[in-house]
Amino acid sequence: MNIYNYLAKRVERAGFEIQWYGPVSREQVCRLEELLAINLPNSFKDFLQSHGGGGVVSADVSGIEDNDAEIDFGGTVLGDTMRCRKEYELPQYLAVVYFHDDEVCWCLDTSQSKNGECPVVSYDVFRERVDRVIATDFFSFFKHHLELYGVPS
Repeated sequence: MNIYNYLAKRVERAGFEIQWYGPVSREQVCRLEELLAINLPNSFKDFLQSHGGGGVVSADVSGIEDNDAEIDFGGTVLGDTMRCRKEYELPQYLAVVYFHDDEVCWCLDTSQSKNGECPVVSYDVFRERVDRVIATDFFSFFKHHLELYGVPS
């Protein structure tokens, strides 16, 4: 069992309503990278391939729905990233992994990629700038995100 499956099962056992988008093919992950013109970190690609996105309902991680990277509505990496680029001057090297209530915007900072990973940062949509690092990589972010719902890692 991969680590994302293990963490997902812990969330489900904790009694939270969960919705996963479903596994995504490697080709669709590559297509997303082309559409965003960035290289995604390995841990996020693994997450997309195992779960596609989603998670705790109303606090889900942006992903790829229906194994189609070109779907660009809210809740998808493409839709959330393109919206934030247009409305909030999100830099081209950031990819949104969590966007909530037009306020909270957490992104992969691909400008800081090292050894196939990059940090997850908070982007202040009001000041239109990165204001802090949330996690050193996507996997650490995902574990912390689940801990917010009382699921110890």
